This record gives sequence, structure tokens and C-alpha cells, in this order.
Amino acid sequence: MKVQATIFKGIEFVNLQDLPADQQTLLQHNNEIERIKILIDGKVTSNCIQYKDYGYWYSMVYLKSIDVVESPVKIPVHLTEIAVTKV
Repeated sequence: MKVQATIFKGIEFVNLQDLPADQQTLLQHNNEIERIKILIDGKVTSNCIQYKDYGYWYSMVYLKSIDVVESPVKIPVHLTEIAVTKV
């Protein structure tokens, strides 16, 4: 499930802690997406990702990875007779 953006002072972002566990795990190991820190009410909120980057990752990586897992490729199997001989 794609989460909604959190918006603070015009910045749209998601905090990794707010994502479903499977998405957290995949994103924690993804070094290509830049993490940002946001100062909210005097407290630094870290481990955030800009929502545009999350949206791109969600549609281009995550959805494709779960589609492969949920819909395995069906390979047709043709049965043929096999002769077994004793040596």
C-alpha cells in the first residue's frame, strides 16, 4: 500500500518509520534514494524521503517486485514417456 505524503512547510515527504514493514526493509537497503532531515517544532526528524522519490520507487521498484512474487511465471510442461532400463 502506498502511503500518503506528510507535508510540512511545503515539503512533501515520508518517514521510513511510517511505512509498512516490507517497504521499510527494502528502502533501508536502498542507498540510491537520498534521506533528508526535517526540523519540526525544534525536533529533527530524520530518515525521511522526499515524496516524489518515494512515489517513483514505489511504482518502479516496489510494485514490480511484489508483482513478480505474487504472479510467478507459468512454464508449460510437456510430459513425454521416459524409458528406464536396469544396468
